[in-house]
Amino acid sequence: MQDLFLQVVIPCLLFISFFLLEVRFRKFEKLITLALICFCVIIFLLHFQNGELILFFVGLVVGLFIEVGLGFIARSQHWENASFFGVPYWLPIIWGIGFVLIHRIGSLIVK
Repeated sequence: MQDLFLQVVIPCLLFISFFLLEVRFRKFEKLITLALICFCVIIFLLHFQNGELILFFVGLVVGLFIEVGLGFIARSQHWENASFFGVPYWLPIIWGIGFVLIHRIGSLIVK
């Protein structure tokens, strides 16, 4: 039970709280990005599995490609105060941690 709590529950709460933070402090993109990096460090410190860092970077690259690359083709979203080719700095990072959390939840379901 403690493993479930450290592996999934706390990271998912941090993930959700990030979006609440983003809504509240939307104009402070660099501060939000710094908070997200701190959340990522906490998530990895609470529970780390082999290969998660690679999965994080795969998610980061895929998210970057989707948000920036495909955004040039068909921009369906608009981000105000976006500093990184039309997307916020934090957006690819949230994709990376999302990949990790989906993997963790999937691993618990398949067990």
